[in-house]
This record gives sequence, structure tokens and C-alpha cells, in this order.
Amino acid sequence: MARQEATLGAVPGRHDRNKARRRTAILNATLALLRTTPLDKVTIEAIAAQAGVAPATVYNLIGSRDQLLLACVDRVIDSLIDDLIRLSVNEDPLAAAVRIVEGSCDAFIVDGEAFRQIAGAVNGIARGGRSISVDPAQLQITAMRAALAKGILRTDADPIALGRQVFLSYNGAFFAWAAGQLTDEGFRAAALHGLWTALLASAADDHRDELSREARNAATRMVAAGYGPRTE
Repeated sequence: MARQEATLGAVPGRHDRNKARRRTAILNATLALLRTTPLDKVTIEAIAAQAGVAPATVYNLIGSRDQLLLACVDRVIDSLIDDLIRLSVNEDPLAAAVRIVEGSCDAFIVDGEAFRQIAGAVNGIARGGRSISVDPAQLQITAMRAALAKGILRTDADPIALGRQVFLSYNGAFFAWAAGQLTDEGFRAAALHGLWTALLASAADDHRDELSREARNAATRMVAAGYGPRTE
């Protein structure tokens, strides 16, 4: 992820703004092509033409096609980080945890045709040793640490393990959605169910009923979306 920490009060120069504008155009072009074109037919040259830049610019600013696909996912995570800056995790860790899940679901769903293709490719890229630039689980680990500090979780809860478990549950829902096994609503419900059940497993006594209700609601939504056993 090409995320840079800006110096307080610093104003990006024209060169930096132009680079950012071209980079945004390249990522937008990648998603636009993937909405209508099979991944194996989306070339760097086609992306460059769609973005109005030279192919060399694509390589220089982002890199190979694999790096472009990872950068599309990185941008979703960047947006979530920006959201969390505005939403105080320490004040309301549960709201932050939900926002991480729902915000990422919505970002992928709104560009579903593109991200379903990206999902399969990213899985293969990860097996090849490359990955997105920031560990997405860190977002939930931050929320879990805040939940522990607020007394929502038991004192013996491990926020790192919980954050990673929430991410693993989300990842499973994401790839099931990308494979067509979950509807958009099923994706949201399954991802939230993973969050609430992980929280419930380590809930402090005063918050157990609240988290149990949320987990049941998410399970009901999953069944309504056609995922899970139906009861007569």
C-alpha cells in the first residue's frame, strides 16, 4: 500500500498530486475493465489506455498486473483506515469493529463483478508469496484491544488472537461470496456473525447478553439469505 504519513501542515506538491491523480486513474481503470472483461484478457496496455497514460507509467507508479490487483484491495483498506480515524475506536470499539466489517463488505459488493475476479487472483498471488501491504487483521486487533480496555471482554481475552479470528472468519465469507456461494446480504451477515461469535466467546459477563443477541441476529440474517440450515 502506497500510504504515506504526511507532515503536519505540509501541502503536497504539484508533482505528487499528479502522481496521485494518475495512480487513482489507473486503479479506477483496472476496476472498470474487470467489471466487463475476464481477468485473463485485462492487460497492462488495456489498463493504461483506459486510464489515459502510457504503459510505462502503470509499471512505474504501481507495477505488474498482480501488484495492480493487490493495490485495488489496498485502497479498500486505506479507506477503512481513514474511516476509523474519524470514528474513535477507543470510545466505541464495537461500533468500530462493525464498521470495519460492514465498510469492507460494502466496498467489495459495490464493485462486485471486479472484486470477484480479483479475489481469485489475490488468493493465487498470496500462495506465490506476495500479499497486500497492510495486514487487515490489525484493524480488528486495534478494536479488540479497545474492547478489552473498556471491559467488554474478559480480562484474560487475547485481542491479537481475537482480531485474527475475526479476520479469518471475514476472509472465509469473502471467498464464499466471490465464488457465488453467498449473496451480497449473506456475505454481510456471515462476516458479522464471525465478528459477534468471536466477541461472544471472550465476552465479559456484563456484555454477554448483548453480544449473544447480536450473534443470533447475524445467524438469522444468514439463514434468511439462504446460507445455513432452515428450521420449520
